[in-house]
Amino acid sequence: MSKKLRVGAAKIDISPVEGMLPLQQPFTGGYYEEVRKGEELHARAVVVDNGEELFLFEGFELGNVPLSDKLRPMIEETYGIKQENMLLWGTHNHSAPALAGHNNRASTAQVASAPTEERLRWTEHVMKASVEVIGQAMENMRPARYGYGEGKCFINVNRDELFPDGYWMQGENFEGHSPKTMSVLKFVDEEGNLIAAISNYAVHSNMSFCALDEDGKMKVTCDFPGICSAYVEQQYPGAVVVWSAGAAGNQNPLNMPGYVMYDEYRQMYHKHLPNGSAYMLAQSTGLKAAQDVIRTIEGICTYKDHAEIRAVRDEISFPVQKYPDGIDRAYHRKMVDNFHIVPGVKSEKKLAETTLSGEWAPANAQVILFGDIAFFGLGAELYSEIGALCKACSPYNHTVIVTYTGNPWVGYLLDNASTGKKVFQSYGLIKEGQNDELVVRGMLGLFDKVMND
Repeated sequence: MSKKLRVGAAKIDISPVEGMLPLQQPFTGGYYEEVRKGEELHARAVVVDNGEELFLFEGFELGNVPLSDKLRPMIEETYGIKQENMLLWGTHNHSAPALAGHNNRASTAQVASAPTEERLRWTEHVMKASVEVIGQAMENMRPARYGYGEGKCFINVNRDELFPDGYWMQGENFEGHSPKTMSVLKFVDEEGNLIAAISNYAVHSNMSFCALDEDGKMKVTCDFPGICSAYVEQQYPGAVVVWSAGAAGNQNPLNMPGYVMYDEYRQMYHKHLPNGSAYMLAQSTGLKAAQDVIRTIEGICTYKDHAEIRAVRDEISFPVQKYPDGIDRAYHRKMVDNFHIVPGVKSEKKLAETTLSGEWAPANAQVILFGDIAFFGLGAELYSEIGALCKACSPYNHTVIVTYTGNPWVGYLLDNASTGKKVFQSYGLIKEGQNDELVVRGMLGLFDKVMND
């Protein structure tokens, strides 16, 4: 006889509180002065017991998994959940401060995480809460069934656009690859009440990035994915709804909080909307996405009360690029990032060619088989084209790509077709040109291991 599922879920506020602010915003030199009311940061945990294994899904409204090298062992020691039986991720929220100890090696820009007293207090708060919420989820465990469904959502757009001055920068490339699938894993109790839902969609969480509110203050916010989760939870009292990011390395929200202008040199640049506008647009986008999550949840009508869980965690390595001597990669990134273009000043963008350094960098890689659903997790910002290849090559019809899964972390992974475009994402750690094959081959190796060992 099969053993039935038991599932529990919980969420916890991980926002900085009094005594932890202000915290520096690493890209502007400004400071987060307060947390935007109603848009607090949360960690959400869903714990599954199939009678044989405990498995943890946990999402954080942060840029990435908080200090994952420390967090995973803490969870294992506290609750006995094996590290390969954890799928952890960040929503890649650009409006959450960096934690103390954050590793910026794979970033395309300098990320300040100086261990100030405020940052250290907030980091300790996040780590403690991230473990505590799992215990709360386990206390809430009850008999459950699961279902899986897919819907459509149209809030994203490919952001790598070729502009009239001949450079690829952030824009709206409506002809570029842009997946519209909203995936949802749904858990209900024996009465059919929603316990938890895990949504997945390919888009950056950056609508409130560096924005000022109506009062002129830069604020910590969960951005539109957190707004989406909170709204769906309101529709299902007691449920926990977790947002996860798919292959979103080249996917922006459709309605970014800026407007496009062109100067006399046909250079495109962005101008910011009035203070508060970015937060309003994020709210609108979050609420719109929530309707698609709800439609997908409601469309799931077939359930199973048991799921075999098999998981493997390893690493996939990628080639590190070498910059010419004296080249500042953060400066090169800015030259092809239109948020830094000065209108009316013609820029000679002498973009450096990179070579292979001979070094390889590992990324956290996971395959989880959850009943008839597969999850592929990767510690990277994966281009959507590679995500599509992974789904096409997967032995499972239902395959969910989850990115920003913590260390080891490699940053952007551009698809092979983007070689030579010199978008700002190309000025990261990993050289483009062979990532399609490396990701797919690595993923299939993990499938082989988990299915045949």
